[in-house]
Amino acid sequence: MSCRVCLLLRCLIFAQLLFMPVVVQPQESPNDPDANCLKCHSKNLKKKLEDGEIVSLKIDGDTFIRSVHRVIGCSGCHRDVVKGKHPSREPIRSRRAYALKHNKTCKQCHAARYADWEGSIHASLVAEGESNAPLCSDCHSSHAIQLRAGYEPVSGEPCSNCHEDIFRGYAEGVHGQAHIEDTVVHEAPGPAPTCFDCHHAHEVKAVAAADYLRETCFGCHQGARDAHQKWLPNAGVHLRAVACAVCHSPSSERRIDLQLYDRATQHPLWAEVDDAEHRIRMGVIDTDGDGLDATELRTLVRQTSRQGQAVEIVLRGRMEVTSGGDAHRIAPSGAAIRNCESCHQRESPAFQNVTVSIGRSDGRRHRFPANKEVLTSVESIGSVGDFYAPGGTRIRVLDWLVILAVLAGLTIPAGHFALGWYLRRRYRKR
Repeated sequence: MSCRVCLLLRCLIFAQLLFMPVVVQPQESPNDPDANCLKCHSKNLKKKLEDGEIVSLKIDGDTFIRSVHRVIGCSGCHRDVVKGKHPSREPIRSRRAYALKHNKTCKQCHAARYADWEGSIHASLVAEGESNAPLCSDCHSSHAIQLRAGYEPVSGEPCSNCHEDIFRGYAEGVHGQAHIEDTVVHEAPGPAPTCFDCHHAHEVKAVAAADYLRETCFGCHQGARDAHQKWLPNAGVHLRAVACAVCHSPSSERRIDLQLYDRATQHPLWAEVDDAEHRIRMGVIDTDGDGLDATELRTLVRQTSRQGQAVEIVLRGRMEVTSGGDAHRIAPSGAAIRNCESCHQRESPAFQNVTVSIGRSDGRRHRFPANKEVLTSVESIGSVGDFYAPGGTRIRVLDWLVILAVLAGLTIPAGHFALGWYLRRRYRKR
């Protein structure tokens, strides 16, 4: 073969090799710890817990790669996993016990958010042993953690996982509809609020601590105070004593809640005891179990003390809706209740449901039923005197006393003039 032919063949072979697609099999780096973890945890591994539940240990690698935690890897959270001692033979009592054990892992990076959570109603429920109270992983998941922008507020997750009825009310209300339709609520400076806009994401407070929720409403509806002043008599009193949802969720069932307050500090009275202990105490006062009557309510007020020191107790009344779903089912402003007769009339439905509550430091309340007559009984004047709705909570005996006082006031000058007329006439006859 001539040199020229050999050179041509070599050029052809070189060109073929140069443009040939190269298939490289992915080689796992022995130094990639996440890949080492997924060697086993991408398989259908399972573990039986001490409570009998069988849990899956399989991790979806693609899901984890899309997680915000991909940058810290498996060992960022699972620092207790030691090479040579894994898998651990340590028994796991239950899924909940394992989640509780590892909940503080989040604190290593998210100290500020964890501190917010520790001051929340959710953390209070966890401390009391409530098995359904949310931990970090219940809301954020374990391995598919997304940015806040990735959460879908239309579905209400993760809040709707526990608060399904409440989210249904929100979705049916003006706020939920505005969010679904991507419109702006009347007077609000921005988009319609989602759950964490009003209740916050981590420092979630008990809804019974109503003052902060009212201020939250005013945060968006900044003209609401002035708007009420224009048409509502004693607007300041109404805004303090009537929850926003009472008028703005017109189809809701309402109640009067009488909460124990310290007259000196004007703060709610706190009682750090559980419901069971309170019910025992109420059972001693409300012996027939049919709700507190006026006499029993007066007994409760007299016996209540804080830290063993007697305090002057008053009952602060507040009208509110009875269910969380109704509280979030806010109607358009044009459908809100605006007529005084809905409350200020005899036998108004708003005053047929009465409860007495004692607050807790986390904002929750111990609620106990009371007879509606406590609002209109003479015996309740000393305890419920700070809550009075003209026409709605009229005390009939006081009405008669006022009438008698007026008649007496008229009788004295009338008698004076009559006596003077009689004496003058008698004097003239002489």
